[in-house]
Amino acid sequence: MPMKKILVFLICLLTTTSSFAINDIQKVSLEEAIDIALKTNPQIKMLGIDTDIALNEIKVADKLKNPSAHYFQNIGKAGEGNPQQMGISYEIDVLKRSKRKNLARSNSQIAFDIEEYSRHCLIFEVKKAYIDLLLKKTKLKIVNSRKELAKELFEYTTKEADNKKIPKTEAIQAKIALNKAIMDYNNAQSEFIFSQNRFNTVMNANKIDYDTKEETLSDNYSELLAVDPKYDFFTLDSIINFALENRKDLLAVKGEVESAQSNLKLVKSNLIPDLEFSGGYAYQTGSTSANGNFLSGGYVGASVVNIPLIYHYKPEIQNAKLAIERTQLKYEDAKIDVKRNVTDAWEKYTIAKNTINFYNKEILSDTKELWGASIESHEKKEIDVTSFIVSKKLYFELMLEYEEALAQYYISFAELLKEMNALIADLEKL
Repeated sequence: MPMKKILVFLICLLTTTSSFAINDIQKVSLEEAIDIALKTNPQIKMLGIDTDIALNEIKVADKLKNPSAHYFQNIGKAGEGNPQQMGISYEIDVLKRSKRKNLARSNSQIAFDIEEYSRHCLIFEVKKAYIDLLLKKTKLKIVNSRKELAKELFEYTTKEADNKKIPKTEAIQAKIALNKAIMDYNNAQSEFIFSQNRFNTVMNANKIDYDTKEETLSDNYSELLAVDPKYDFFTLDSIINFALENRKDLLAVKGEVESAQSNLKLVKSNLIPDLEFSGGYAYQTGSTSANGNFLSGGYVGASVVNIPLIYHYKPEIQNAKLAIERTQLKYEDAKIDVKRNVTDAWEKYTIAKNTINFYNKEILSDTKELWGASIESHEKKEIDVTSFIVSKKLYFELMLEYEEALAQYYISFAELLKEMNALIADLEKL
């Protein structure tokens, strides 16, 4: 096949493949992204179903038993003088129904707490992925500017070296710097694509690819659901206490203790016998009557059933007590984990907050001053092109470090809220 036809075929193939791979892109704010994720995430939907099932189990636990119907027929000589019977019987659980219902209520609350905690964890994952994507978009722009700057420096030094105005080694160094800048840009592109895919994975995107509404990461704290790092709203002790009282996963474990306690009461209720009542109609026919009279009438009866004379449910009671002990240990261990996790999140947040405050107070102002002074000096020809380009390079490097510090602040704050199981509005309660 001629080379021209091969190239045309490959171009058509690539074009066709790409057209099928591209989805519609929808730009969303952070709040919109959270709302979409909570509505579309299959894990959250499944946990919602689990909660609905648990609520229905309360109705199941509250159910009454159905009656039984019976018929008694005497056959042959046994039927002479003895009545035939038909009637119903009904068994009543004594002091068990309310205990079953309490156990089902405890289990339904556990299912609800697990669902709520999973929703909160998803909110954090969306925040983290959203901020990371914004950072990668910003980084790509800065690295691209740095690449163009390296290209400019390379072209300038090459020209100067050709004119014998500077050593050739400077041009070689500029070329190496350009190649490194190109590699950094390629890596930044890869990081951006990976971050974009991860964000859409968290969003459970299918036919639509989501993108951040903002093009760069900024210090618009309220828009990105954070607080201004200049202010201190809470202390470590206050957020630990809040977490111990409000973390849904911890409440779910506490609910397991209550559920185990309810189960023990239910198991012990097996020692209480149940009652069975019966009633019906007894009759005789002419062929079964001993004296020729047709005798008939009603009857009633009562029985005590499930009397624990032979089996005393000791293994079940012992297991129920052990389950309480186990869940209590689990709860105490969970409280320790919560305290550790909140403390770790607090320390990360404090470091990130202090870092960004230092950037805002010291480094950013110096960086802007350096940038302004470099432009002014370059326009006045007080510095050469190389010095000006070096100043620009330093400026881009500092801005990149600032953006990374800003992203770390947003993520650490989101993680702190996650470990507290709190929203921003909850901080006012501390």
